[in-house]
Amino acid sequence: MASRAPGTRNPRPPQRGQSTSLIRDTTTIWISLALILVPVAVYAPVRHYAFLGYDDPAYVTQNSLVKAGLTRDGVVWAWTGVHQATWHPLTTLSHMLDCQLFGLTPGPMHLGNLVLHILNTVLLFGFLMRTTTRPWPSACVAALFAVHPLHVESVAWIAERKDVLSAFFWMVTLWTYVSYVRRPLARSYCWLLLAYMAALLSKPMAVTLPLVLLLLDVWPLGRTAAAERRGGGARPGFRDLAPSLSLLLEKLPLLLLAGVVSAVTVIAQRQGGAMISLAAAGPTDRLANAVVAYATYLWKTIWPTNLAVFYPYDPALPWWQICASAVFLFVITVFVLRHARLHRYLLTGWFWYLITLIPVSGLVRFGGHALADRFTYLPLIGIFIMVAWGIPDLLRAWHHHQAACAGAAALALGACTVLTARQLQPWQDTQHLFEHALTVTRNNYVAHFMLGTVLLEEGRRDEAFTQFAETARIEPTYFKAELNMGVILEARGDREAAKQQYLAALRANPDYADAHNSLGAVLAAQGDTDGAVAQYREAIRLDPDFSAAHNNLAATLAKSGQTDEAIVHYTDAIRLSPQHPEPHWNLALVLQQSGHLSEAVEQFRAALQLNPQLVEMRYRLALAYVQAGHVREAEAELNQVLHEHPDSNAAATRLAWLLATADNAQLRDGARAVQLAEDTVQRTQQHDASALNSLAAAYAEVGRYARAADIAAQGIEAASHSGQSALRDALTARLSLYRAGQPVREAQGAQHP
Repeated sequence: MASRAPGTRNPRPPQRGQSTSLIRDTTTIWISLALILVPVAVYAPVRHYAFLGYDDPAYVTQNSLVKAGLTRDGVVWAWTGVHQATWHPLTTLSHMLDCQLFGLTPGPMHLGNLVLHILNTVLLFGFLMRTTTRPWPSACVAALFAVHPLHVESVAWIAERKDVLSAFFWMVTLWTYVSYVRRPLARSYCWLLLAYMAALLSKPMAVTLPLVLLLLDVWPLGRTAAAERRGGGARPGFRDLAPSLSLLLEKLPLLLLAGVVSAVTVIAQRQGGAMISLAAAGPTDRLANAVVAYATYLWKTIWPTNLAVFYPYDPALPWWQICASAVFLFVITVFVLRHARLHRYLLTGWFWYLITLIPVSGLVRFGGHALADRFTYLPLIGIFIMVAWGIPDLLRAWHHHQAACAGAAALALGACTVLTARQLQPWQDTQHLFEHALTVTRNNYVAHFMLGTVLLEEGRRDEAFTQFAETARIEPTYFKAELNMGVILEARGDREAAKQQYLAALRANPDYADAHNSLGAVLAAQGDTDGAVAQYREAIRLDPDFSAAHNNLAATLAKSGQTDEAIVHYTDAIRLSPQHPEPHWNLALVLQQSGHLSEAVEQFRAALQLNPQLVEMRYRLALAYVQAGHVREAEAELNQVLHEHPDSNAAATRLAWLLATADNAQLRDGARAVQLAEDTVQRTQQHDASALNSLAAAYAEVGRYARAADIAAQGIEAASHSGQSALRDALTARLSLYRAGQPVREAQGAQHP
């Protein structure tokens, strides 16, 4: 027997409660670690995924305020404006933060969604563990939440940041609610209100959370009226599951917040044109679609295949499908109510599912979809609770029930993991996503349209036109397809056919600003200036922030001599799209023509800063410098043009003229002027009168007056043949100088014919 050191005692064995707590804590840590690592492994490919052409442009890639990051104007707009017909300022700010930190890079934004999804998973597990002290059912719910294929849409789509962000604050609200229940202090309730407000400000779908808290009072918190009377000891009857008046009053501030956000959301949806009127979809159709959607979500939860980013709304659902769905839901509801007295988790789980889906069930119609996978992100938690607690209770009488439950959980989670990894693949880019949608759905006009958009961007116009035509066939009121077909026809040179497509788009939607703008462009090209101006003005009336319409209207007004108003609209176009060089360039040209040279130079420089590769713009800047008398700056810009494009005849001709004729001797360089002009005359085969004019001046500068006179004579002949009367007259006058042995001297700011 081993001896013991003097003064030592045998360690006391841990108490049974301590041992159980230690095991539970260790189990919780390992489960939490698994709930982090598994989603990381499954969703790791999203770090390489691109932006999508569906909703991502409006949320991020084509939203100038979001792309600018956390600016003062952006933050004000996030709190006061409507984003995609929805008011969710915290979601908008999160996109701005991404752009501030990472620029317009999709990988980190995808990973941001994944991080939030993992946090939601761990917080869900922690909440259930905290309120039920049962690690394995809690882990099962969280694991199904983490890797169910229906949740791919919410995680892999940058535009659905609102789902995972709102869910994060939803989970935080659950935690703060438990803290408040255990210590009902005013401070705890304030934290509860703040967390819930954050959930609402991320996505209005969180309006149902106060009702979910009432369900949680029934299970797992056991705060029913009966529990309050009996101290939580006796098993209540069904009537006693109802909440007490104090619990209802407790939720009143939360319900008031939900009511305010609901009203704001309805107003935003109406103003954004997203809400569908009762005339377009009546109450009966809405109820039928909602019933079928509830049943379809359940089926897709059990058998998650043929998932798509868009499911078209079917106004003529088969009666048997509606009846079967209604019976299915009714049977489950009766079953739950019948067993709720003994298995309260059934009541909480089932009504969690029913209640949280109400805002997106189709009873209030918005958009053209019948249902959407992303709508199940939070509602399915209720179904997972029913399964995770119900199956062990169902099998409890069997001797091998623990092994059976473990095996069923492993099989279900393994299948979900495999299916989620497979469902994730189409989300890598727009083309794969909508090609997949077309393979698993029918008459999917949005999928045809988006695929056509991708093909159009790739320059595959004929294939794109086929997709847009199919969109119009399936859904004749989908006016965007008509517009894009018009764009393709216009690119083919068939302006009349394009005009008819734009008119068709306007018949489908008279308030479609893009169609008015495109129709205006066709009318302008056909010479109908008044008609073009009218269309551009209507586009701006419908959308005052339509930068392209302002630019097009300004261009048309400038051509018709209405310079002052053209300058106003170019200025508006720049204000609305400061990152686009075209309005800067157009405004510079108008200012240059109207003699506002310093302002023209400023706009040319702004355009070049946005796109330094625009050689024509740099050349125009040089001309503006010449007109303004800044010859050195003009020389620098012309040298830059020739550095980038050595064969630029216009730049070489202009620079040769400056070097040969500048009245400042320090600026003149006759030898280089001769070289530039000779090379240009050779490239143009002695047919360019302007090049011949510069060469004659260059020869005169180096003292070769006889050669200058000969070249000037050739220039006069070339100018006569090309109808350049002003240049012909100027060359005739300079010919006299050359014959008299005098060079040309041009004052700064003089015009060069």
